[in-house]
Order: sequence, then C-alpha cells, then structure tokens
Amino acid sequence: MIRVVQQSLLGSILSNMLLVLGCAFFTGGIVHYKKVQVFNKAAAVVNSGLLLMAVMGILFPAVLHFTHSEVHLGKSVLSLSRFSSCIMLVAYASYLFFQLRSQQNFYSPVDEEVDTCENSDEEEELELTKWEAIIWLGILTVWVSVLSGYLVDAIEV
Repeated sequence: MIRVVQQSLLGSILSNMLLVLGCAFFTGGIVHYKKVQVFNKAAAVVNSGLLLMAVMGILFPAVLHFTHSEVHLGKSVLSLSRFSSCIMLVAYASYLFFQLRSQQNFYSPVDEEVDTCENSDEEEELELTKWEAIIWLGILTVWVSVLSGYLVDAIEV
C-alpha cells in the first residue's frame, strides 16, 4: 500500500511540475494575447528545483531497492530515504525563509492610482484574519488526511 501512496505523490509532483505550469503558460498566452508575459526566472528555477528534488527523493530509494545493490538488505533504502527527507526539509525551510523574510520588498503592494469615486476613503476589509486562516488551514489539512485514509482503505479492499 505504501507504493500506491508513493506513486500518487510522485504523480502529483510531476503533474504539478509539468501539466499545471504548462497550462498556466498556455492560459496566460491566451488571456494576454497582445502583451508580453514577464516571469521571474529565479523564482521559476527555485520552484522547479524543489519539485525536482522531491522527485529525486522518491526515485533514489526506489532505484536502490529495485537494483538490489544494497549493502544491508532494507537498511540502505531506509537510511537513504531518511537522509533525503532531511535534506528536503532543510531545503524547504531555507526556501520559506528566503521567500518570507529576505524577499519581503518584492511582495509589498504597489501604489495604485487614486480612485476619484466617493468610496475611495473606505479601506477594504480582510475576509479572514491571520488566526482564522490558520484554523481553516488546520481543518482542511485534517480533512485531506481523513479522505486520504479512506482512499487507501478503499484500495486495500
């Protein structure tokens, strides 16, 4: 059953890396037909690199297992899997730090033109506060894990 979950993760990573990115470029080209699309090359390289690292983290232990080149049967795959997961965790933490702390000026709102309509004095209200968003994120994470458990149970039967 673990293979089904691993292959599902690998498929979702590859579809995110290739299909979703390609569809985004295609749709952007259709919607903004007369405009030149501008992409941040560094951000695209970093995001693709993280997805590629996740794919390699799944593939390397699988290749080691299926080539039967392990020194200690079963322990080599487990240690390689744990090592690659630790490396991916450090890389993802570094990525989050880079995005959230060191690059804050890239995500500051751009000054928009001043509206001359009478509602320009009112500020937009937040739809969700920070804590509401965190609570919803937790609830949805638990819900996805419950649904994943049902999926695995349905496959086992």
